[in-house]
Amino acid sequence: ESGNERLIFKDEVMKRLFIYIITVMALFAAGCYEDKGNYDYETVPLVSVSGIEKSYDFYVGSQETITPTVTWTNGKPDKVSYAWRINNKVVCEEESLNFVVGDLPVKAGLYAEFTITNEDLGVEYINRFNVSVYSTYYSGWMLLADKGNVSELSYVRDDGGLYADIYKNVNGTDLAAGACALMEHWLPTSEEIGQIFVACQNGPEYSVELDGNTFSKMVATKDEFVGDVPKDFKPMRMNCVTNYDYLISNGKLYVRNIQASYDALYQDGLFPNFPYPGDYELTNLGIRGNLLFSNDIICFDKKTSSYMLVRTGEMKRFDYTNDSEKAFIPYDMGKTVLDGGPISTETPTDEFLTVLKSNSENKAYVQKFRFSGWGAKTYRSISEVEFPDPSIINENTKFAVCQNRPYVYIASGNVLYVYNHKDNTVKPLRSDFGRTIRDIAVCPTNYERLGIALENADDTSKSDFMVLDVSVVGDGKTLEGMEFIGKFGRVVDLIYKIGNQWDTY
Repeated sequence: ESGNERLIFKDEVMKRLFIYIITVMALFAAGCYEDKGNYDYETVPLVSVSGIEKSYDFYVGSQETITPTVTWTNGKPDKVSYAWRINNKVVCEEESLNFVVGDLPVKAGLYAEFTITNEDLGVEYINRFNVSVYSTYYSGWMLLADKGNVSELSYVRDDGGLYADIYKNVNGTDLAAGACALMEHWLPTSEEIGQIFVACQNGPEYSVELDGNTFSKMVATKDEFVGDVPKDFKPMRMNCVTNYDYLISNGKLYVRNIQASYDALYQDGLFPNFPYPGDYELTNLGIRGNLLFSNDIICFDKKTSSYMLVRTGEMKRFDYTNDSEKAFIPYDMGKTVLDGGPISTETPTDEFLTVLKSNSENKAYVQKFRFSGWGAKTYRSISEVEFPDPSIINENTKFAVCQNRPYVYIASGNVLYVYNHKDNTVKPLRSDFGRTIRDIAVCPTNYERLGIALENADDTSKSDFMVLDVSVVGDGKTLEGMEFIGKFGRVVDLIYKIGNQWDTY
């Protein structure tokens, strides 16, 4: 067989194969076209659904509703069924979801779906979304008010649910008088909802610890001491870290050592009824960095105008000697720290900002410093600048420090200001309240939300509360559904209840 004959044979085979492929493709195309023509004579009902969001937040015990818009084309089938499933459980079989959240896991990001079934044809149409289920009191705003002979604790949930005087409603009795401060704390690295420390300075109960899930009283702080309650007991604040609880009362520090670390329990052990030794008077300042990985507490001593670092059960001044920057001297400053907080908590470095007032001049200052490293963090100063408008700062001024945004919100009189600490400028954000601002607080899980408590216009013994959108586009506008007029006593402290500390990470 010659080479030319082999080439002719090969060409003939390729031609026949090509004709075969073309023929098959033509027959296949004709069949598809024929099927398409058949379907044109069938009127199959089709459905579209709108009005369902990608995700929802539900609360245990709450009545939750979703009302979708269901539209049929080619006519609605004679027999249609509906099913709303959350975590593979049918919770409703109506076109609109309407049910009381009960037997569902308290968990974020549960799979959910709304299924419409055409029973005539056995065809299902599935619309998927997510649901996060929270305990009734998972997160929201807590307001502590002074009502003269008693104190009042109220709670506003993220969805606008109002629980006025919740402590009395849950526990059947009033809080002691002398409302002072609120603190939320957790067991080390726990994913459970934390406890709430409510500082009241009058007997017989004084301060109490509350279960963050229920607001029920767990223990009175006066019962957490070895022996009698300390003389002149006036609880001011509580900070709890791994192996140590720090209580400030009447300017003195009380330290409770907890032997267990990550398997510790709340109220594990007792406080000694004598304070940490030394001649000092602490303010109610108690700044902490990363809630999960920082165990340092920053305090301020009025007697010596000095920062104090509370670490591993001991209290001492900042380490100025080994501070390579020396932007300011952190002791004997002749200034008083009014407030402050972390501006960044990226592990392993916590950066802080404080606002100070001169003890002798009409001047105010802003200081920044950091603690860095693993284990025993190292102190470094960053900067000190003179605040541009000291006239708005006094002993009644309130501050709210943001993280990861260059802003500090300042409430002075009836005006809300915003201070940019990167360019050291301050300007009014809102001046239309027409009444005194009593306290402000930023939301630690969303720093574009600012809670604000104001004196009620008609009754100075009461307070109003609202949540503002302080994003760049929000410009301080009051959020819809988050304004409450005259529902609270005279607010002395306002904080956001985080719920799970990991939500800040």
